[in-house]
Amino acid sequence: MKSIVRKLKHVIPSRPGIKFCITSGTNSIREWLLCARRIFSVNLSDNTEIVDEYERKFSKIVGTNHAISFGAGRMALYAILKAINIEEGDEVIIPAFTCVVVPNAIIYCKALPVYVDIDPETFNIDIKKIESMITSRTKAIYAQHTFGLPCNMDEIKKLADEYGLIIIEDAAHALGSFKNNKPVGSLSDVSFFSTDHTKTISTHVGGIAATNNHILAKKIRKIQLQSPYLSDFYVRQILLTFMLEYILFSPFLLWIGRPLHVVLIKFRLLFYFSDELEIKKPEKYPYPCRLSSVLAEIGISQLKDFEKNQQHRRLVFNYLERKIKWNAVQIKDFNSSIMLRYSFLVKDRNEFEMRFKRYFDLGIWFTSIVQGRQNKLDRVCYISGSCPIAEYVADHIVNFPTHSRISIKILKKEVEKNLKWVGDQMVHFDIKDIN
Repeated sequence: MKSIVRKLKHVIPSRPGIKFCITSGTNSIREWLLCARRIFSVNLSDNTEIVDEYERKFSKIVGTNHAISFGAGRMALYAILKAINIEEGDEVIIPAFTCVVVPNAIIYCKALPVYVDIDPETFNIDIKKIESMITSRTKAIYAQHTFGLPCNMDEIKKLADEYGLIIIEDAAHALGSFKNNKPVGSLSDVSFFSTDHTKTISTHVGGIAATNNHILAKKIRKIQLQSPYLSDFYVRQILLTFMLEYILFSPFLLWIGRPLHVVLIKFRLLFYFSDELEIKKPEKYPYPCRLSSVLAEIGISQLKDFEKNQQHRRLVFNYLERKIKWNAVQIKDFNSSIMLRYSFLVKDRNEFEMRFKRYFDLGIWFTSIVQGRQNKLDRVCYISGSCPIAEYVADHIVNFPTHSRISIKILKKEVEKNLKWVGDQMVHFDIKDIN
């Protein structure tokens, strides 16, 4: 009980009011009602026709011949690693600015994640630093489109072709983005997406592997079909969590919804995959597991509203870019990108969060070089100090969400009021800052 009280002290606001968070921002009352109808259904998982429909609609959006669903994005990644025969002793090059579930999936295959530093302006992997990390054991390059901005796939492809490597495209943040007039997710050998409650579309939990390679698709599909569904108990818990989050994280209720959410988590009434700190494949639930058909129904509903979702994200991002101008150099790429978050660096992140806390519960990403793990980074094979730019960025990054619940009117009001202060706080990386 004391631990609950301590947590509540950090989330109970001083007064009621409108407030926005990063979660459940794209979902609709239509999907809430769908969950309410389905939560007591006998069949929650194995309606394959619904899952097939969802996969077909998803593949059309991402421009691939195949889309294969899983219970989470991390599980889709794991299935990809298995399909491309990543084995003990193999190496996979990844950016040192990602979610911890990425190195975890590699480690679950008994392989080694090899970290490469990032570009401090785009937050994507630094192309110039990849080649020096390639060894005879390197099997794949992991190309992450951070916050929705496509990375330099042309240069990554040159390296992959020269050294005979597979490219795994991480499009978890980038559904709807384009590069060279092609959808992100179709730019490489194979890709994966996440549809959890913080992503471009939300099925609360879920992921998709996508590819145009028929042989790879067949292998990934085999892994999917051999994987079990979550139990009906867990699926009902997911639906309950979806419904509660939709209400508790409403801008009008977040002031009280956030502390209630803390209590519900403490008493384990809500469901989230919780393997961020696991260095062995989880056993509490099947890993990987298949996407339940009721969640595929939510996905189909989300795709119906996808164009509207994209328009709002562009509106938020374009406004912030006009005012803050962090991305001026890369503006051509941003015009064809759907940005999950508008991100930039500031001198003092705590002060930034305090400045905007009246209306925004920002939940900033990535505050570690592997978001979800703040310490003992050696457990995921990271050597402290090896990627100094990523470490600096993790200490200084802030981001605004762009989802449909964000009020452009309130955002404009708060940014305009604090614009000069934000300009003074904004900082671009200088090598002297880490010496």
